[in-house]
Amino acid sequence: MPELILEIGGRVYEVACEAGEEKSLEHAAGLFDAEAQQVVAIGGMTEKRTLLLAGLMLADRLAGMQRQLDEAAEHLRAAEDRVRITEAKAAMLASNAMRSESVARHLSDDEIEQLIAENDVAVGLLSKVLEDINALADEVEAEARAG
Repeated sequence: MPELILEIGGRVYEVACEAGEEKSLEHAAGLFDAEAQQVVAIGGMTEKRTLLLAGLMLADRLAGMQRQLDEAAEHLRAAEDRVRITEAKAAMLASNAMRSESVARHLSDDEIEQLIAENDVAVGLLSKVLEDINALADEVEAEARAG
């Protein structure tokens, strides 16, 4: 079991860890040390209090990141719901188009032209919905990258 020498808040600690966990532990210790150094700079605190406050500062930062992650997950769920709704609408439009084609075989030219116009409107609406989905997906991706 590897042992690491870590410096946190100006103090040196010897810590054992599982093999392969060294980098992760060193990174975590670096984050903890950065917070501890801020507390040490204030001065006048015991080692226990310094480490307690540094831990609380890290926990607060972690809680903020968790809130951001939860918000991003909610945005993603909402986007997925919109995609499912859009897919259902697209399936309905496709079904209507097939039905219209079947009916059109028995219609007059004027009736066919009217159906074509209605179909064009439906295709336009579907295109708009797809644009909205793409914009929403871009927004969710941007929020995920920023978060």
